[in-house]
Amino acid sequence: MKLTRLALVSAVALLLSAAAFAQNVIRPVPSPDLSKLSKAEAAELVEMRAEFDRGKMTMVGEPLAKAYSLLASSYAQAGLYDAADVALANAIVVTPEDARWIYLRGMLARMRNQTAQANELLEQALRLDRKYLPMRIAVIEGRLTAGDIEGARQIAEQAGAEGKDNAMLASLRGRIALRQGRPADALSAINEALRLDPAADQLYAVQADIFAAQGNTANANTARAKAGTTAVKQLDTLLAGFLGARAISVPVAGQAAPTNGGAGGDDALSQARFLIGVQQFDAARAPLDQALKSRPNDSGLLGLSARIEALLGNRSLATTRANEAVRLSPNDAAALVTRGVVAETGGDEAAAQADYEKAIGLSPSLTEARLLLGNRYMRLNRYAPAAEQYRQLIKLEPKIADHLGRLAAAQVADGRCTEALRDLEPALPKPDATEPRPYVKQMYVRVVSTCRGAADAQHKIASGYADELYRRRPAPPVVEAIALAHAARGNFTVAKEMQGSAIFAAVRDGGAEAAEPFREFFKKFETGQMPDRPWPADNSFFKPARLQPQPTRPAPAATAPAPRQN
Repeated sequence: MKLTRLALVSAVALLLSAAAFAQNVIRPVPSPDLSKLSKAEAAELVEMRAEFDRGKMTMVGEPLAKAYSLLASSYAQAGLYDAADVALANAIVVTPEDARWIYLRGMLARMRNQTAQANELLEQALRLDRKYLPMRIAVIEGRLTAGDIEGARQIAEQAGAEGKDNAMLASLRGRIALRQGRPADALSAINEALRLDPAADQLYAVQADIFAAQGNTANANTARAKAGTTAVKQLDTLLAGFLGARAISVPVAGQAAPTNGGAGGDDALSQARFLIGVQQFDAARAPLDQALKSRPNDSGLLGLSARIEALLGNRSLATTRANEAVRLSPNDAAALVTRGVVAETGGDEAAAQADYEKAIGLSPSLTEARLLLGNRYMRLNRYAPAAEQYRQLIKLEPKIADHLGRLAAAQVADGRCTEALRDLEPALPKPDATEPRPYVKQMYVRVVSTCRGAADAQHKIASGYADELYRRRPAPPVVEAIALAHAARGNFTVAKEMQGSAIFAAVRDGGAEAAEPFREFFKKFETGQMPDRPWPADNSFFKPARLQPQPTRPAPAATAPAPRQN
């Protein structure tokens, strides 16, 4: 059988090429020269790097990618772009389909005047994420710089609802139309951009060029007299958070990120959100407190602060701020979810459940509340209501594959694996689909392989997916899925070899702890037993963890080590 031959070859290949593979994929992040930085900046970077080095061996997947991105952010903010680039490249290796890290690396390449690499990365990011508007704008700018005017126009016209009422996109449409010899369209677009951002007097220079192209000298002179230096504003929370106060606006091709004298309330909030996104909650306190000073009665800010304090173990302050947020906005479902999050993090799951249920009653589209409530039901072994919450999540966020996994796990735990397959199959990509959805295919292989009620036709489809997944990227979870497919056919010798190679690769990439989840199935394959679930029993799909405070971290070093003398 083709899959059997593939498995035997791959098991050996993974063992023989592991060291070379790791060396070629994950590169050591260099320790840059800090001698040109202030003593305080150097000390902060030294501690950041030490904290990263302490924690990276215990992380895999998205947490490891986020840790690399935070390290990259710290180096980028200090102007140490080479080290930042390596760290971002590693984040991409760990989670290759996360457009955020690809986009940030593309923007970093643009700041380093590496135009070709920047454009390639930005195009790749846009293929993965069509909704985050700054990615689209960066690609348009790149195509314009490269002279691909028609390509830039096509990307601009595909913006959809995300591009509605955006001054930057309107201004780019105007520039494109002008370069394509469509002055009437260009003028309309620039006028729209000025309506949306009246302070952007730089646009009057473009308007003057349009009038000149139409032969309207008087209007051209009038527009040129109004031209100034204020560019169109473009909110890019991802880049602003990554570069802190150094990147409040999007840098254009060939220009370094602008600096300003200090982050204001909105800028501080952008920085706080980025730090929260990469799970550096303690570091997010300072910019968040700064934002609260300007808006002390903002229930949203109070709620965000409450979440941070809860994660850092400050339950009293977290509860006070969460309650205050609900008091200020009693009918705000988001404030109720925040209070529930604070309660769950503090151990009061019953109170949290009540808030989640009330929030969903007020706003059925709140995805966070449904996720947390579904997880709560799973911990109570109430699998049917958990499945219903996950089913609603899929309707609200159909592209998030983890929701499909959660629904499948709830159904399997409830003894309904054939129903899980019926719900998975509509999410499988069509043969001509532009999104291959490999994670969904892997789920399907797992559920088919472990479901006694799966039909022969479903096993055949799963075998084809297993073959394709291995060719695409034989990561340890993929290899485990292939091992399950073999075990389902009674090929336990091959399954054991495959699972052994998955364990080896997991140890290689993340240490012994990363390999632990793969040992349960290995033991079953050794004794010729077929797992009855598509994921191990302790997998988070079956046992979602309760929200808990972040583990206490060592205090930062007071000073940086003295530089070595040559």
